[in-house]
Amino acid sequence: MFNVMKMTVVLFLFLLTACGGGGDSGAAATSSEGGLTTPDYEDSPFGFHPALVAKAFYSDSGYIDAQNIGVRWNRPSKYAFWFKVQPDINDPAYTWDEYDILYGNVPEGINILANIATEPGREDCGYEITDSYLPVDEDKYTAFVKATVERYDGDGIGEEDFNGGVFPNPIKYWQVDNEPDALTKTGYAELQRITYMAIKEACPDCQVLIGGATGFPQNFANNFAVYAQQILSDLNGQYVDIFDFHWYGSADGDYRKSKAAYDLVRSQLNEYNFWNIPVWITEMGSYSGDPVDMPGILQPYQSERQQAGDYLKRFVYPLSFGVKKIFPAFGLMEGFKQNNGYFDHTGLIYDGAFSDDLGLGIKKLGYYSYKLMTEKLEGSDWDNIQVIQELGNVYIYKFLKGGESVYVAWWDYFDDTGVSKTITFNVDFTGDALITTAVPNADSGADLNENDYPDFFKTETKTVSGVQVTITLDENPVFVEAAQ
Repeated sequence: MFNVMKMTVVLFLFLLTACGGGGDSGAAATSSEGGLTTPDYEDSPFGFHPALVAKAFYSDSGYIDAQNIGVRWNRPSKYAFWFKVQPDINDPAYTWDEYDILYGNVPEGINILANIATEPGREDCGYEITDSYLPVDEDKYTAFVKATVERYDGDGIGEEDFNGGVFPNPIKYWQVDNEPDALTKTGYAELQRITYMAIKEACPDCQVLIGGATGFPQNFANNFAVYAQQILSDLNGQYVDIFDFHWYGSADGDYRKSKAAYDLVRSQLNEYNFWNIPVWITEMGSYSGDPVDMPGILQPYQSERQQAGDYLKRFVYPLSFGVKKIFPAFGLMEGFKQNNGYFDHTGLIYDGAFSDDLGLGIKKLGYYSYKLMTEKLEGSDWDNIQVIQELGNVYIYKFLKGGESVYVAWWDYFDDTGVSKTITFNVDFTGDALITTAVPNADSGADLNENDYPDFFKTETKTVSGVQVTITLDENPVFVEAAQ
């Protein structure tokens, strides 16, 4: 395994290269999480894009934070690019070093969703037909896809298998490029078909995702009609195992609009014969602080508390109506485009840059809320989440975990009046109910001592009267379960 200094050098190499050598960011260095195996958490919905933290002078770079808060899926920010794996298109030799590092150091218990593509979307590296997603040489591209998938599928077959097929996380999920843009480039549906067939030939049990549909509540339906609908029509029920859409926005109720987006997606999938395929959200985000506004989209100041509560809602609400996996983006640590914009404020650890930053390595309230969420809900029956109430700005959901019930409840105070809301609802246990506030009792993560976790979450007990419990909600979501 790599030490922090070596990992930092690798990270900078990834960041500073484009067609000449790399693309998006990505590196890895940490030890395996003992006792866990990847299949144990394949059904977990808890992901991150990316789960890796790789920051100069941050002592916990690697997957330490991801393991600490219970992340079970990693979508690396560096894609498996054809131009990178085969730097000379006329030479059949492949170079795997950077991807062996990227994939090989993901610890046990964290599954990998890997993206595969010809070249970075904003670069012309000579591997795509001009203004098209299609490769300049289909046979060579197909050979690259099959070789890449075979190398990392962990089956131990083939001379090029990484580490003889023995490594913590064989890759069984691949996504074809990302956010296809049908206005500026043609041929994505054909790229999906070509790539899908090559992946399945190399790894029949691998699952293939289509590139994600974007992205913000203000323009999702229009973007879907422009960018995705024709692609689905062209594919006509074939060459896609999992559909992906991306969902960003603010913490003032945008999470609720994901249901309309999902319904639109599902209706279009059905229309084009993609019946019952799973739907994931591999990019989801809100923010804290006061980022620079995007064109046409205002982003007012949001507190750490608002972001933390919103992220819980952005998991629980979509899971309740059928989304299978959710990946906050961009990154566990802040910093992506380095312009003080939206995507430089979505992470759960400060990176020491730009406005509203409290210092490199300081964890936000959302970091601890994510950890509590996974501890409370991991291992639930994800196909049996019950909606108890979605009325009067009050939302209550029931999860079944190991035969016991865990309720998640919140009040959308920003669409209501008053400072609190008292509610009564039925539970399926007797005695006392333990109510745990899902956001730490502080204004900022900077006010907390990590060693005090979970004592900085406010708790109280309420007596269950018959089959009912009465609780008072404020701005923070809560977990409700039988007191032990």
